[in-house]
Amino acid sequence: MLKTCVRTLFLMAPALAAVAAFAAEPQLICFGNEPSWGLQFSEGGRAQLLLPEQKPLDYRGRETRLDALKERAWRGKPASGKGGELVAFLRESTCSDGKSDNRHPLTARVSLPDARLLVGCCRIPSNANTPVPLAFEGPSWQLAARGTQGAGVGASEKRAVTARFEGGRVSGFSGCNRFMGSYTIDRASVLIGPLAGTMMACPEPQMAIEKAFLGALTGTLRYAISGDQLTLTPAAGAPLVFQAEPAPTLQGVTWSVTGFNNGRQAVVGPLLGTELTLTFDQGRVYGSSGCNTYRAAYTSEGNRLAIGPVASTRKACSVEGVMQQEREFLAALETVKLWAISGGLLDIHRADGERVLNAIKAAR
Repeated sequence: MLKTCVRTLFLMAPALAAVAAFAAEPQLICFGNEPSWGLQFSEGGRAQLLLPEQKPLDYRGRETRLDALKERAWRGKPASGKGGELVAFLRESTCSDGKSDNRHPLTARVSLPDARLLVGCCRIPSNANTPVPLAFEGPSWQLAARGTQGAGVGASEKRAVTARFEGGRVSGFSGCNRFMGSYTIDRASVLIGPLAGTMMACPEPQMAIEKAFLGALTGTLRYAISGDQLTLTPAAGAPLVFQAEPAPTLQGVTWSVTGFNNGRQAVVGPLLGTELTLTFDQGRVYGSSGCNTYRAAYTSEGNRLAIGPVASTRKACSVEGVMQQEREFLAALETVKLWAISGGLLDIHRADGERVLNAIKAAR
């Protein structure tokens, strides 16, 4: 995202000198490509339009909220008093800038006085006091530990129950298994189902949690977002209350591997008595490979990840299977391409979609 914005503003270099005085601390920055453009909103109903090879244009206006559509309409006229009206429709919906893997909280449609229409995304500057508006789609939502007990649903003891809505598909972890399905949105309601999932059996109370959760997450539910909390309310029964998960990060976490690809199209768990770990730290990944320790360089951009080459110590372990496990695990690391974190589970895949490994945060 930052690279995209820097590139956008670089194309507007002739106008930048005037920008600093007006919008030193914008509350919201909207931008787009082809053509590159920017629209910065500041306090007091001020906005500044940035277009290539043109001087910045200052506007004064006001905002109207369209709550039923999760949209704001900002209308303004030039501060100079000359020229037509600018109208910006800002919708609370996950937006891709088309240049990176970043997702932004608002989509923008901007109608200019000369009838041109600009389309793009909006981001919240890190120094802004305005809270980031979360969209229903995009974030990973984690079921609250308490607050849904009336429905017989609580948090899993081992992993958080999660749901993610994006592009008409819902997926997540239901207490024992991963689930997926379809959904459609109609104003402030969402119709979910049918749902399918993996078929692993777990001990109680995970199975009871899963059954209650999936039963509650089916049909038509009203949704509401307040701060970082999502509430899904069925026609009958107690609501499901979710909290937005923090932005996922690889950095600074030691991960304990629960399963890895053995190179024979199978994901297997570590041998009893062995531990496989990963720690990502400032471009280096290191850990235990079951017998030896290893280290490698890594690069990550968005959800893309590359590791290697891998180097390790050369100790020999006599326990049956340990050295073979180590070779397979280290070979798997050099095939990684994509990563995601949901419900505290690190999920890494190859470019063809085949899983490389799963891991959870190691106990301290």
